[in-house]
Amino acid sequence: MKHLLSLLLFGLLFFSCKTNDKTPDAEENYSVFYFHPTARCESCINIENFTKELIESKYSKPPVVVFKAYNIEDKENEHFRKDYGLKFSSVVLSKRKNGKEEKFKLLDSVWTYSGDRDGFIRYADSEIQNFMK
Repeated sequence: MKHLLSLLLFGLLFFSCKTNDKTPDAEENYSVFYFHPTARCESCINIENFTKELIESKYSKPPVVVFKAYNIEDKENEHFRKDYGLKFSSVVLSKRKNGKEEKFKLLDSVWTYSGDRDGFIRYADSEIQNFMK
């Protein structure tokens, strides 16, 4: 009985490892990052909400785009300021391949549409579509 249990556990480990051969890092991965300070105004909150809404409604199925928000005042996230040249709340598109960032784009006009949900969605969607080509 012990032998059978050990064999089953080994098989489970073997097949679970085998199914993970194709890690996300081996593929192209797209992310949309929203960077913000601790204190946020209404426009900052709109930018986050509009971005998250677009990603969840349009990009939740393959090719999947991941949305992540980061507080750039948190010690572990401070490096993003330098990495992406951030000065204030920002949206950044990122493409990773084989575990390394291949390219990124800072969406410069998000503030123009921070009070216009529909305009923001059109702008950000167009930028994402062009970025993924």
